[in-house]
Amino acid sequence: MKELKEIKPLQGFGDIKFGVSRDEVLQLLGEPAEKETIDVEGEIHEVEVWSYWDDGHSLYFEKDLNNVCTNFETDNEDALLFGEKVFDKSQDEIIALMKKNNFSEFEIEDDPELDEVIVFFHEAHMQFVFENGRLELVSWAVAMNDQEEILWP
Repeated sequence: MKELKEIKPLQGFGDIKFGVSRDEVLQLLGEPAEKETIDVEGEIHEVEVWSYWDDGHSLYFEKDLNNVCTNFETDNEDALLFGEKVFDKSQDEIIALMKKNNFSEFEIEDDPELDEVIVFFHEAHMQFVFENGRLELVSWAVAMNDQEEILWP
């Protein structure tokens, strides 16, 4: 099984690029620990989520797009972003790292009741979820234009 560490905004995760098929992922990563079909809130399509719990990753396959991968999530402590261990960084350090790599526009959503903060980088189609000040999850997706057409890497 291939090890995934490098988060590549707008491109993929390690050697897996956005747009790969489920069969290609099976060859690279093997069977997931769990498969789940979800309806995306506010959308009309279904997504199949493959979770590799031991590795801390999930991959999302959009049914309306021939079941290709369009989104990744990880909570793996060894994940790298621009060559740096992202889970070792504070919110301010992640914002600085993203800015340094030409993703300067961001938005912060704060939910004090949950002690959760989400930092969105819309240009990178990424979000960083913090709980109690600690990074818990990174999620990133394939790029889309203003007409919601996918821009494959």
